[in-house]
Amino acid sequence: MTTFGKISCLAALMLAISVPAQAGDAARGKELSTPCAACHGPDGTSPTPAFPNIGGQIPEYLYRALLDYKLGTRENAIMAGQVENLSRQDMKDLAAFYGSQKGSLYLKR
Repeated sequence: MTTFGKISCLAALMLAISVPAQAGDAARGKELSTPCAACHGPDGTSPTPAFPNIGGQIPEYLYRALLDYKLGTRENAIMAGQVENLSRQDMKDLAAFYGSQKGSLYLKR
């Protein structure tokens, strides 16, 4: 592959990774979030340190994490089972919902 081809592939990859989860519907994400609340809390603030706080996290990051669990590139048996039946739109909606929450990312310690 030529240097130009490598640069073109890299640019396309960076564009694909940076596509925002802006198509997410936070209201629908809230409807889908019931199973998530058991570990991450209803607003993304985990009731226990064993699970991460996701409320207020960047939606693009949340979407990518969910997608990576689904694709198997990020490994966690619990999360793999949770995302197994989610569509990409479901994941975008969940990311939009949790990204719109204040969660503990904004709590002063």
